[in-house]
Amino acid sequence: MRIRTSGPDRPAPSRPGPVMTTCLDVVLGVLLIALEGVISAVFFYAYAGSAPRPPNPDMAEAGPPGMDWSGTLVLAAVTAVACVIAVVLLRHGLPIAGVVQLIGVCLLLVLTLTAWHDAYEDAHPEPGDGTRGYAASYT
Repeated sequence: MRIRTSGPDRPAPSRPGPVMTTCLDVVLGVLLIALEGVISAVFFYAYAGSAPRPPNPDMAEAGPPGMDWSGTLVLAAVTAVACVIAVVLLRHGLPIAGVVQLIGVCLLLVLTLTAWHDAYEDAHPEPGDGTRGYAASYT
């Protein structure tokens, strides 16, 4: 049995033009960035909304608390997923959506590094912060 895909009585199916494909490409990239932004906002809200645990009275604290990796790891996971989506878009022939996605990945990477840096500064305060006393001179 032979299947005819095109011929005089059956025209070949038409494909959308480059303008339509490019427009859909950009819309897909922007929608993926918006979706990742919403997911990141939900994770950040859950991370920032959690109350810190009170210290255990049985343990003597010998310095600042350890570094909290939860925010950094969540943002790193979202960034890795966004990077995989960008690679898939580029491999499937959607270059504009892939580039828009890579721009979003760069922004997520900056957010991830900022979260890591803030957590690092909280865990490793500089010596002398808040330890300087006020010296008043009376004349």
